[in-house]
Amino acid sequence: MTAVTELLDEVQEQLARLGRPVVDDLERPGHPEDRVRQLVGTVPPAVSDWFAWCNGTRRRAGQTVGDAAFVPGYIFPSVEEARDVHSLGNSDLDEMGQWLPILLSASADLYAAVWKGDEFIGVAGVLEGADTEVEFLTIEEMLRVQLAAYTSGAYFVEEGELEVDDDLLDDAYRRITGREPLY
Repeated sequence: MTAVTELLDEVQEQLARLGRPVVDDLERPGHPEDRVRQLVGTVPPAVSDWFAWCNGTRRRAGQTVGDAAFVPGYIFPSVEEARDVHSLGNSDLDEMGQWLPILLSASADLYAAVWKGDEFIGVAGVLEGADTEVEFLTIEEMLRVQLAAYTSGAYFVEEGELEVDDDLLDDAYRRITGREPLY
């Protein structure tokens, strides 16, 4: 078990605590490192760990985007989905280095792991109409913020949907990263 897989287990426990349907739809386990490498080439260990833990979110009849959310607004993609999104290209991410999406929204928004050679750059947020910026220095940091959001009540269920209290999320971000959130 790695730091990434341990934190993913903890996020899954929070999703189960909230009774989120996605818990039963996560394709666990994911792919071993050699299969990830076959599909997308060499990636940093944390990215390989991400897709080894889970290979996406199973689609089912009647499933809503909210039902499939791993964090509010975003699903856990399969490595094949991540590869397909990467193949469409993204000029901002391409300028930063090599990249692969690790969370996808129903629109064009995503979070991508970014690296150059052996150097991990961070996790960049790609939000339509906003600058692409590195929001997290590591995948572990991103997961710690997500976990803090679940445990602090920043992520909560209202009328069956996973919602966000932005102020509490910003507080979790500050507490975990020691930095101000990007806007």
